[in-house]
Formats: sequence, structure tokens, C-alpha cells
Amino acid sequence: MKRRRWLTRVLLVTDLAALICFFTVYGPIDTFRNWYVTTALSTGSHKYLAYIFYSPDQLEAIKAENQVIASGDVSDRDAIVIKTEIPENYENEYERQILEREPDQDYKVFEISGKGYSGWVTVIYDPTRLSLTVSETDRGQTVSAMADKTNALVAVNGGAYTMGKGNKSSIGGLMADGKIVCESEEIEELICLTDDGKLLLTYDTVQNLEEEGNIDWALYFVPFLIVNGHRATYTGNAGGQQPRTAIGQRKDGIILLVTIDGRGGNGSFGINFSGLTDIFEWYGCYNAANLDGGGSTSLVVNGELLNSPVSFRKEGERKVYDALVFY
Repeated sequence: MKRRRWLTRVLLVTDLAALICFFTVYGPIDTFRNWYVTTALSTGSHKYLAYIFYSPDQLEAIKAENQVIASGDVSDRDAIVIKTEIPENYENEYERQILEREPDQDYKVFEISGKGYSGWVTVIYDPTRLSLTVSETDRGQTVSAMADKTNALVAVNGGAYTMGKGNKSSIGGLMADGKIVCESEEIEELICLTDDGKLLLTYDTVQNLEEEGNIDWALYFVPFLIVNGHRATYTGNAGGQQPRTAIGQRKDGIILLVTIDGRGGNGSFGINFSGLTDIFEWYGCYNAANLDGGGSTSLVVNGELLNSPVSFRKEGERKVYDALVFY
């Protein structure tokens, strides 16, 4: 008799759990559905998780409700005027966090946190010293290894690259030290830095950029978050909750690298594109763009890995194809 009661209770709990799961996945409240699908689809190798519960037609409908709509504009180089003087007064706390420094201070790193996320803002005062370096091996290198080889003060992961255990290569065009590293004939969203330290967000080919000159490095990734002071339009949970790496520049030339932990790393669950854009707006960025993220997100400062990279397979740094280094 007792065994039957125990079995009955187990079955009731199982049925209740199944009912809750069914209601959560297919019920009228779309919060979980949007979070789950956008997060799964924005991973590098685990998009299949979204197809467990939803059909392709359902996924298309969900994606339509959670979009990034870019302005299509190209950043205005002339709007950036690099300044070196240190102001004595600050308009608000955000400005103080960025501008307050010692006269010989090259960069600073401070922590940030918000609803469900935590991370770091790295402030680069001389943008001309931010370069792009490429892995020395076909299998890729960790950001820590690339920081070590360049004696970088700060390093973060860069652009898109092929996933998997085999040889890695850039997805999209790539330039370093003014020369093409990986060709692409497609017109792409390219994140570039000019020789005079201005962040350029443009739609072009690396071949055209090389011919025009004045570009130190360029890489492909999406989306552009802010162009000429205007943020992209976001609907729903665009981009999902993920670890993020992103870059922005203020009108005074100061570059910000934002690194957000996710997937439980350091207790952070990641951030979507709208929240990421908010951070750049708080700190006065005129242009900003998303870099590779997820398990690739890495921030190395003075040889120390500050964040906790987490992929769906393991914890720890992932080997990537390229990195942005400040030295």
C-alpha cells in the first residue's frame, strides 16, 4: 500500500512537471520562449537546441519578433576629434568613470553590473595603440596566448571564425597592419580602425579598404549597435542572453571595450543587444559594434584572465582566430 502511494506521488509530480514545461514552452506567455530561442540561435554550435521544441515555421515567427534593425549608415570619421587633455569637472558619474585618470595613465579597467549580468569596461585613452593580431597556428590560440606573444597590456577576442576542432580561419574579410589577412569579395559589415585611431563602421570589402589606405585593421562581425550616435532598433530579446565582447568609441576618441560574462560565469547570465547598447550610451559612445561572444569572450589584462569563459561543452578559454590587443 505504501509503495503504491509513493508511486502515485511520483507520477503526480512528473505529470505536474511535464504540464509546467508544456505551459512554459507553448503557453500564452512568450517571455521564456523568446529567451530560449534567441539564446539558442545566437550560439555558435548549439542552434539545434531551439529545434527541440519548435518547428522551423515557429522559429521564423519568433525570430521576426526578436530582431536587430540596423540603420544602414556608415560612421562619420570627421565627427571623432581625439583629445588628450584631462577635464577637471565631470557632467555625471559615467563621465567621471571614463575620464578620471592620472596624467600618464594609458588605460583603466572597472567592473560593471546590472540585472542578471556583470562584466568590465576597459577604457583605452590612445586608440592608435589598439591593434589586431592573428593566431600563429592553424588551430587558433587563446586570447591569453596572443596577449603574451604581443606583450599586450589588454587583449580581447575579435571577429568571427570557423568553429569546430579542425583548422580555424576568419569568417569574412580580415585586415591587420594595413594588409589583408583573409580575403572576401562580399560587401560586409566591417569594424575597422583607421591609422589615426578612429573607429570606422562600414559596409565594404577588405580589398577596397586596403586600396583606399588609412585602415590599420578590419574585421567582420555583427551587429552595429550605434552609428553616428544613433542606436540600432531592437525588438523583443534580440540576440538572446549571451556572454558578450564589444567595442565602442566616444567623440573624444576614447575607445571602450566591454566584456560581459554569461552562462553562469562569475554569477552572470549574459546580456542581450539592447542592454549592451545601453552600456555604450551611458558612457557616451558615438559608434559601437558587437564582436564575437559566447564561449569566445575573453578579457586578459596584464597577463591575467579576468572573466570566466563558459561554453556549452566546457569552461575555460577557447582558441580563437584573432584578438584585439592594446600595448
